[in-house]
Amino acid sequence: MTKLNVSNFGFQLHKIKGFYLLILFLFSISISISSGAKLNNTRCPIEPTELSVEKFSATYDGDTIYFCCKECVDIFEASPKLFLQSIEDIKTKQQSFDNKPLSQKAFDSIWNFFFYLPGTSIIIIAGLILFILRKKIFVSSKINRGFKNAVIGLLFFDICYSQHLSSKNKKIEILENEIHSTTFLEYGTPLIPAISRQQPSLKKTYYRGNDERNPALYNGGNYRTAEFTIDLCNNLNEPANYDELINSKDLYLRVRIMKSPNTAKHFWEKDKMGNIYATSNSEKFHWYKDQITDAVYLNNIGDNQWEFKYPLEEFILGEDDQIIRGIVYLCEKRKSSNNMVIGGRFHYAFQFDLKLFSKKFDTTSDLWMGPLYRKRSLRIWEIPEKEWLSSDPIPINEKKNEIKNPTLLGIDK
Repeated sequence: MTKLNVSNFGFQLHKIKGFYLLILFLFSISISISSGAKLNNTRCPIEPTELSVEKFSATYDGDTIYFCCKECVDIFEASPKLFLQSIEDIKTKQQSFDNKPLSQKAFDSIWNFFFYLPGTSIIIIAGLILFILRKKIFVSSKINRGFKNAVIGLLFFDICYSQHLSSKNKKIEILENEIHSTTFLEYGTPLIPAISRQQPSLKKTYYRGNDERNPALYNGGNYRTAEFTIDLCNNLNEPANYDELINSKDLYLRVRIMKSPNTAKHFWEKDKMGNIYATSNSEKFHWYKDQITDAVYLNNIGDNQWEFKYPLEEFILGEDDQIIRGIVYLCEKRKSSNNMVIGGRFHYAFQFDLKLFSKKFDTTSDLWMGPLYRKRSLRIWEIPEKEWLSSDPIPINEKKNEIKNPTLLGIDK
C-alpha cells in the first residue's frame, strides 16, 4: 500500500479554491463599501408588485430611490409626500443591514455568494476527504486517480444540475407570471381577499366593472360588466337566514353571476364559461401540477346567468357550537397554444366567517368576496378597485352597439 498522492491534486484544488475566495473577497468588499445614499429597494415604492430598475430613479431628501418605470418616477416626483411611508419602510430594512458590523456583513456576503456558485459544495467535501485521507488512510494510486475523476465528474454534474434548476425555475417564473400576473405578490400565499367593509350579512351583491379605459368606450370604460350575488343555501336551494335552524352538513356557498347589459359577448362564450370552476385549493399551478379534486363548475341557470354551489362541510369546526370559516376561489383554466391546460388563474375569492350557536347563525356571521387578478397594465392608482369590483352599483353600459375591437376590450392575444 502507498500513501495517497495528494500533492498535485491538492495543488490544483488549492488554485480553484483560491480563485473562488478571491472573487468572494472582492464581492464582499464591494457590498460593504456601497454608498449609503442609494436605497437598495428591489421593488418599486409606487407599484410594490413590480421590480425596480436602476435606470429609473429619483432623489429625495438626499436618498436615491429606484422605480419600475418612468411613469412611477413622474408620479413620485409630483407628490413625493404621498409615498413617504414606503420610503421609510425601505430605509428601515436597509438600516438593519447597514447597522451590522463590517465583519458580519462580509461573512454574510461570502456565505451567500459562495454557496450560490455551482461546484463549491463539491470542492468543500473533496477538501475534507483529502484532509482525512492525508492524515489517516493509505491507498493505492489507482484509488487516487479514481478519486480525482470522481470529484471532476461530481463538479461537472453539479454545474449541469445547477443550470438545469436555474432554467426550470425561470420557466416556472415565466409560467407563473403568464397565469397569475400580480396575484400572489398582492394577496400572499394562501390567497386572502381584502376584509369586507360592509355590515355582516348572509347575502350580498357585488358589481364587476370594466378594467379598460378608452374614450371610445361608454363612459370612458367605466361601466358594469357583471353582477355577483353570494349567499348560503341548502341542497334544495332554500336560502339560509340568521333566525332559522341550520343543518351545517347541508350548507352550500351559492354564487350567481349575471352578465350585465351591452357587454361584449366574447367573455361569456360557452367554451370560456366552461373553463370557470370553484375550488378551495390555492396552489399556484392547478391541473398542471395539482389535480383539483374539489372543482365545482358553473351551471347555466338561464339567459346570461350562471351559478355554482360549493359544499361547506369540509370547513366545519366543532360539534354543537360550530365555526365554519374558509375561502373558496373562482378560477379559470388557462391553456397553452396546443390546448393543454397549464394552470388555473384566480379571479375572485369568496370568504366566509360563520358561527352557529344552537344550530342558528350568530348575527356576526358574514361572507364577502374580493378580486384576486389584476393585469400588470392595470395600475391601481389609475382605476380604483371600486370601479372594477364594488358593493356599490357601477353604471350600466347604455351603448347598445357591441364593441368588438380586441384592443378596446383588452382581450389577451
